[in-house]
Amino acid sequence: MKKWMDWRHIPLLIFSAFAIGPIILLVSNALKPKEEFRDNPLQFPSRLEFNNITEAWEKGGYAAAFLNSTIVGISCIVIICFSAGLAAYALAKLRFRGMDVVMGALLFILSIPMGLFLVPLFFMWQQLNLMDSLIGIIIIYSAIFLPFNIFMLRSFFVAIPNELIDSAKVDGCTEFQVITKILAPLASPAFLTVVLIVALWTWNEFFFANAFLQSNEIKTVATKFLAFTGQYTSDWSMISAAGLITILPIAIIFLVLQRRFIEGIAEGSIKG
Repeated sequence: MKKWMDWRHIPLLIFSAFAIGPIILLVSNALKPKEEFRDNPLQFPSRLEFNNITEAWEKGGYAAAFLNSTIVGISCIVIICFSAGLAAYALAKLRFRGMDVVMGALLFILSIPMGLFLVPLFFMWQQLNLMDSLIGIIIIYSAIFLPFNIFMLRSFFVAIPNELIDSAKVDGCTEFQVITKILAPLASPAFLTVVLIVALWTWNEFFFANAFLQSNEIKTVATKFLAFTGQYTSDWSMISAAGLITILPIAIIFLVLQRRFIEGIAEGSIKG
């Protein structure tokens, strides 16, 4: 049985190697002296060159880009968690006229390629003076990511017994108090998932950020990396260092929250 378990894990090990291999290579090249990269980019460095990281940080202007991406990410997380939570509660626990139409509209929006919104949004944002501003990109991201997270929170709310809501209303709770005091604590694993997904999406999103953010001082990390690679096309050690700077924060956040996320899912399933 033990031998069979070892063979069964071989495909997982192969897929893990394909997933982790490029990351290891990126870290190796980011910390490798430039002369060693020219000799053999696949070889591990003989010594660690941390100056590549600091040089890429300063030349790429990543301090402002990190601040911009953080502002955009936190704002979208707050807006989406609040709006998606209210909408998911209404679609899961309330019965109102036109609910099926709303559900169908959300599904229809999810099926539309986001690139189709680029041209009309471009002209609308020019008229509203929202071009080249963080507020404009926050509104776009919140609208784009909202339908998916509504459906995800709704699927979690549906599994919560209606008796809890009825007993809370008998005790005098309003609809909003039911959400904040009953559903939100029970759905904390789902909200944590929303936080992780929105943070990852906003940090890595490039298409709309590149179109609507033109000034260097308000560019996000993803768009800053493209501009950086265009300036240093021949310096691959510097490009690798910039790539490591780009992915490191979101990787750390995921690794830190992963344990709490799994524990929260297990606790939520026991309560449900």
